[in-house]
Amino acid sequence: MDLLLESNHGTYRLPAHPGELIGQVLQRVGVPESAVWTYYTEDHQDRAARGRARRVRFVPVTSRLDGHDLAGRTVYARVTRNINIPALLGVETTVVRAIEDPTTEWVFPGPRDGAFARTITQLTSEECLQVVRQSVDGVLAAWPGDDRPRFVVGTSGGGDSNVLLSALLDSDHVDASDVIPVMMLGIPDWDTQIGNAQDLCASLGVELKVIQGPEAAELAGTVEFDQVKRIFREFYPDADLEFLGTWLLRRVLGAYAKSVGCHSVAFGANREDIISEGLARISRGFPPLPTPYRTIGDLTVLYPMYRVPKKIGDGAYPTYSLENYEARDASFSAGRSLYYYLAYSLPVIAPGADVTLLDGFEKLAARSGDPYVKDPEAPEFYVAGAYDDAQLARWREFLSAVRRPA
Repeated sequence: MDLLLESNHGTYRLPAHPGELIGQVLQRVGVPESAVWTYYTEDHQDRAARGRARRVRFVPVTSRLDGHDLAGRTVYARVTRNINIPALLGVETTVVRAIEDPTTEWVFPGPRDGAFARTITQLTSEECLQVVRQSVDGVLAAWPGDDRPRFVVGTSGGGDSNVLLSALLDSDHVDASDVIPVMMLGIPDWDTQIGNAQDLCASLGVELKVIQGPEAAELAGTVEFDQVKRIFREFYPDADLEFLGTWLLRRVLGAYAKSVGCHSVAFGANREDIISEGLARISRGFPPLPTPYRTIGDLTVLYPMYRVPKKIGDGAYPTYSLENYEARDASFSAGRSLYYYLAYSLPVIAPGADVTLLDGFEKLAARSGDPYVKDPEAPEFYVAGAYDDAQLARWREFLSAVRRPA
């Protein structure tokens, strides 16, 4: 009851569990169904007519290997190109770095052979924090302009924002007094983490600014958030509230930053956030958006953790991260799920390929210029070229419906 992976680099036995389908075996070991042709062979009786001593029979991946129709047969999954898929699967080159009390793990490419020599690396919480520190320091070292780094930090109580704040306060590139943690309330599944955010800030010796619903709505220039959410669902019934929340967060934190004399906001977007966004943009024929700095009018948005995998960021504060996940609403946006799934899958299939893709996205974005334009008909910026006339008209109607009365 085995499946043989057959390639020009060798033949490998893939043990199956009782009742498993061929496709399940392939998925378990990481072989894409699209990359193999599954079959068995049998003796061919009419050899003189066909000139062959065997007949090849295709086997669907929905077949059970222990099914009666395959009894006694050897089933092969033939790689349909002469590429080295077995090596990418790590069948001969996987190394495991095991430690005491790990909080997470990540698959790193080898120093010489990259994805063909993967290392499954367990990490402590302090090691995770150090990875974030390195990313943060790299971003702050490239701070645009001549003024000193000073910015509001979006703080939600979840894993990303918690580890970001810790790393920023540890950095030599910014004064602790210029890092202003701010939490916006008004999105129910985000609001539950206020206790975690307050506890973290207290442990770091900084004061958390909490912007309550009425103040947040005033800064956003909208009616009360309960009304905004209701109107959003009317205009965009198939969209997650995540989209509304991130838009409101940028408006609120951007307005608050300007009120305290700075024009920059830092968010804890991670590697998968940026890659999934870039894949979505590329699939529609648009260049990726800039990272790690984005200029939207007179506001600079920065993503100091944009090179950090979420799994590593979460490893710094695993309990906070888990509580944040448990509090979130389910997402039903098909596109959002799809592109995140692709972003999560890439480093598993080929460790390091996600970093290469991220580097390519940065270069494409740098060559494409500033993507943000001020809407001449509404008090908002949008990404040029990304929307048709009907979408822009609907967006303007939404903005008009949620606009705060003068």
